[in-house]
Formats: sequence, structure tokens, C-alpha cells
Amino acid sequence: MAPRSDAPKYPSSSSQSQSPTAPTPTPNNNNQTHHEPPWSGWIETTGDALIILEAARRGLIPRVTRRLVDSERKMITSGSVFVFDEEESGIRRWTDGLFWSASRILGNFLLYRETDKRGAGHKSSRSDAAAEEAPAPAAAAAAASSSSSAADSSKAGDAHSLSRPRAETSRLGIDRQRERSLVGSLTNDDKFKPGGMVKKTFSLTINGVPQHLISYYKVEDVEAGRLRPPSSYPELAALDISADFLDKVNFRNPPKLEVGWDGKPRYRGEADELETSPHALTAALGGGASALPLLSEPTDVGASLGGRSKRFEPYGSPAKVKRR
Repeated sequence: MAPRSDAPKYPSSSSQSQSPTAPTPTPNNNNQTHHEPPWSGWIETTGDALIILEAARRGLIPRVTRRLVDSERKMITSGSVFVFDEEESGIRRWTDGLFWSASRILGNFLLYRETDKRGAGHKSSRSDAAAEEAPAPAAAAAAASSSSSAADSSKAGDAHSLSRPRAETSRLGIDRQRERSLVGSLTNDDKFKPGGMVKKTFSLTINGVPQHLISYYKVEDVEAGRLRPPSSYPELAALDISADFLDKVNFRNPPKLEVGWDGKPRYRGEADELETSPHALTAALGGGASALPLLSEPTDVGASLGGRSKRFEPYGSPAKVKRR
């Protein structure tokens, strides 16, 4: 499917907190230099990541189709969420000009915390995008050596962190379980930039092409309710997630699925727990009789969004998904 100029733009975190529904899409110009991210919010669960990837697949949220220029990196702030297809964008290394800690695995995500500068155990954003992929079972053997060293480092970091003050999370009154969902094992606040961001990445491969989601947030913005997960928007939560996205080979920890009466699998929660989000998915992500459609009339999203147009930069709607 060719890119469309009517791909929606979602609001900044400040406007999200004012409205219980997802905003109306607005058009983009072909040669526009963008200063707002494709979507703003918090990716809390695997389900949230799948919602954003599905919305991008349908052209409801624009995907990054080229590397960001320096002036566009200013839109990388707390709440920014980016999606890109390696083949479509030509991006193999996601760069943001910031410095980050070594990665830590949290479920199907990789987490990084912002640092003031490069140092031992730190990395710049110019690392290979493959390093930002949450390892899937199919890639476990290839990643065994690097994973074992990362695990050893993580254990050492966890032991060390127990004797260190957790300044930010303590100040915000966050308990250990909640802290883990926000920063994983990266709890040594003295190692990181005060008031810095967390980078949370998610990747899967569809028809041999890696799809990446990169999100940024500050812990205090999440705790203050300034950043909402996509599952809290009825219009987004009602999206029927593509079966390709739910294939268990895509995940380190396959989520809980339920096959509906129509034979389609639907996300029902994380692998190791029930509903951890305060915004419980009371309805299937695939929707139901009471689910609100994302667009007012047609159920065929591609047809309802109109004709085709030239790709605009740096965002573009996805190409047509190849059927197996």
C-alpha cells in the first residue's frame, strides 16, 4: 500500500491528559520537517507495543521512513514513540544523539537509561539497531554469548543497586515492583543523568523484515499521569492485532493469547502476570460488539482513508503487508 498524506498525527503528552479519546488525524506535507513524534505516550506492555505496530501497519500512525536529521532530534522527548520498518526506511542503526547505559532485558523489551556522557558500560545511540531487539527464541543461540555477559552484568548491577539510594523512585514513592516495571534492573540512580529519560525498545520480524518501536519517557511523567498507554484509548485498544504480530516466535516471552470464535488469536496479557496495567483491557484488543471503531464508518481502514499520494518525509504509511 502506497503512503498516504492523511496518516494521523497524535498529540503531545500535555494534550493526551485532557481527552479520553484518541485525537482526530491531521494531514502532513510531503517535504515537511517534523517537530513532533508520530505518537506520544507510554508503552507499558507487550500489548501496547503491538497496538502501536498495528496502528502503524494500517497507516493510522505514521512510520519513520528515513533517518532523522539533527533538527528533528529535538522532538525526542519524554513520551516520544517512533516506529520504523528496516526495509522501508533503510535504517539499520537508530540514532538520537543521546548517551545511554548498557541495555537490560525486561520481558519482551530492552531498557536503557540516559547518562550524561559516554563512559565504561555506557553506549551512544549509534549502536546497531539489532542490539535493540528483544531477543526471540529463534535468535537465542546467536545471542547466547552476549546475553550471558549481559546477564552477569545485570546480576552484579542488581546486587550493587541494593546498597545504593534510589533517589528518583524513592522521591516519587514508588515501590520495588512498580520500579521494576519502569526501569527494570537499572536502579542505580547515581550512574544516570538526573531527571533523564528511559529508552524502551521492542522489535519483531514480519516476513523477514525487522519492525522496531523506540519509546522514550521520564519516570515522573508516567507516575504523574502525563503519559498514557495506547491501551487506554478505546479506539486504539479496539484494533484487531494481525496474527503475524502474535506469532510466538516473535517473542522472548510469548504473551497470553486467546483464540476467539472467529478463529483469530487475541492478546490477553503478559506472559508472567495477568493485568499489570491500571488500564485493564476489559475488551479484547481485537474488539467486540461494544468496541469503538477507530474510524467513523468503514471497517476497511485502507479503503476509508482514501487515495494514494507520494511518500512524505520523514514519516510514511507502510507498504502493503505481504500475505503468507
